[in-house]
Amino acid sequence: MTSPSPTTSATTPTSSQSSIPAGDGLIHVRVLPPSKLTLHQLNYKYPLKLISPAPSQWAKSLTVFVLSYGGGLVSGDAVNLRVVVEKGGRLCLQTQGSTKIFKQTPSSPPTIQRMTVRIQPGASFLLLPDPVQPFAESNYIQHQIFELEDTTDDTSSLVVLDWVTEGRTARDEHWSFKRFESRNEFFGVKNNESGENIRGRLLLRDAMILDGELLCGDETLRERQDSQTIFATVVIRGKPFAKLIEYIKTRYANEPRIGQKRWDTDDDSRRHNRIEVEARNNGVLWAASSVRGFLLVKVSGVEMEGVKRFVKGLLSEVDDEGVARENGCITGEFGTGMFRCLE
Repeated sequence: MTSPSPTTSATTPTSSQSSIPAGDGLIHVRVLPPSKLTLHQLNYKYPLKLISPAPSQWAKSLTVFVLSYGGGLVSGDAVNLRVVVEKGGRLCLQTQGSTKIFKQTPSSPPTIQRMTVRIQPGASFLLLPDPVQPFAESNYIQHQIFELEDTTDDTSSLVVLDWVTEGRTARDEHWSFKRFESRNEFFGVKNNESGENIRGRLLLRDAMILDGELLCGDETLRERQDSQTIFATVVIRGKPFAKLIEYIKTRYANEPRIGQKRWDTDDDSRRHNRIEVEARNNGVLWAASSVRGFLLVKVSGVEMEGVKRFVKGLLSEVDDEGVARENGCITGEFGTGMFRCLE
């Protein structure tokens, strides 16, 4: 990890590559006439690495893998990725394994990852990475901003999965990091006086902050997690995912609410599909809510595999027998092979 890799670019001239700051990246998806999806730009610089497999002529979307050298991010690394999905574009961002966060060294700043995504009208964005895995004594900040140009007809669409594990259990790491912070912010877009599209009103902010050095009474962070080893957040919005949103709302419309239902009777009276029954038996917890046009699902569990199966079943719109709906919303919009991180 001592010799930085050169910048790779699809369209940027070689003479301008050196001007890209370390850790910066750009993904720009454009649709060329009549309907050809292209990576107009794909730039990155160490410690960030981006790989995009060549799509087939029948591909419904483009896929880019977000990687890092050495299998993870070390103390002081700062990644700043910008993504633009133009009108009619389809982009899926994935990883090829968990994002490992190495321990913070003395006098080094936190490890930081920032991403800004602009989604134009008629465009769709899918973020399905493997979970973040903070090692012991690590200090990590993640900030992801999503700018939706069309929030009136809801044609700027997205599905976002953000999740974190407790660390390396084989080395007895259970929430042993210094601090983990993840913020997801969703904005509308407005025109300024010059006619430019700029970031507008904040629509939704979702944050998870886990401070390993902050004691709650005599309890450590590990003790406060109550045996939970993974936390996941799913955010969905947009017309192409209307059936998926309705499916989730319908499934969990009768979930018990504090102050509204009796927890001892309503929970047993609801009908669960096979994946949900398995999830409950294996300690998976979940909750769904609708906020300002967004659907949020929070999931936690004592085992990663149980959470994976539950989230995959959720996004695949499984029936009562646990069978995925053929050509569900995500498969129909982006094509097959989008659930690699959930396998």
